[in-house]
Amino acid sequence: MPNWICVRLCVILDLHPHPYAVTHANTCFRSIVACCLRQAAFCSTEQSSGVDVTANQDEISDHEIFQLEYDIPSKKWCVRTMQDKYWSLQSSSGIQANADKGSANSLFSMDWQEDGSVSFIANNGKFVIAKKSGHLYANGESSDQDEARFYFYLINRRSLVLKCEQGFVGYKSNTNPKLECNKAAYETIVVERDEKGLCFFKGSNGKYWNVCEDGTITVDSDVRHGFFIELREPSKLCIKTAHGSYVMAEKNGTFKVNGASYDTATFWEY
Repeated sequence: MPNWICVRLCVILDLHPHPYAVTHANTCFRSIVACCLRQAAFCSTEQSSGVDVTANQDEISDHEIFQLEYDIPSKKWCVRTMQDKYWSLQSSSGIQANADKGSANSLFSMDWQEDGSVSFIANNGKFVIAKKSGHLYANGESSDQDEARFYFYLINRRSLVLKCEQGFVGYKSNTNPKLECNKAAYETIVVERDEKGLCFFKGSNGKYWNVCEDGTITVDSDVRHGFFIELREPSKLCIKTAHGSYVMAEKNGTFKVNGASYDTATFWEY
């Protein structure tokens, strides 16, 4: 495992609140921090009149905050600045924040990796990488490159409510902290973040999620166990353990870790 050196990209994901979500201030936003293995600086549009996207800032201002917007027809994402411009692929393969919405060059795929990181793929089919100068270029050949991998953190969405086709995720009973996914009432899940994209999930009882030997999850641990969150659609996500197994919804409301591929993983509404 290499020593991780991070480029931190502060992103706000602009979504309408889920109808079942607990409402609070700014609930229509999902704040996310993404870290790439290159410079220890925030990606920013502060320099070059807000055009170039470079990883060269130590603090977060409006120039380091972006919105992710999902394009339903293409199933790709746009990255929007606070100045109402979009990241766009240039003829030089550089990434600049100078586009209006609608161009194919402002669409990016998000490719989630086994280690919980994510890579951006531009319209030219190349991976977005952070150069040593901090500039972003879409000329990476593989997501195996450290500079092509980003870690994401939810930073202002401190709680989640999860739902699948069977129902909400909640306790088996008032006296049994085992989680099931066919409940009529939801359990609010507190999200705590750690380094390298890891999240810890805590229940209303003050205990943390714990994966049992049979793969089921109980909320009874004093020790924090790490999970990754993968954004798949505007209102859906996957949850994966630090060891790479997905949390699945199975028959009769069983909520357990039992999948190694996102192709068969449960997409949880949140």
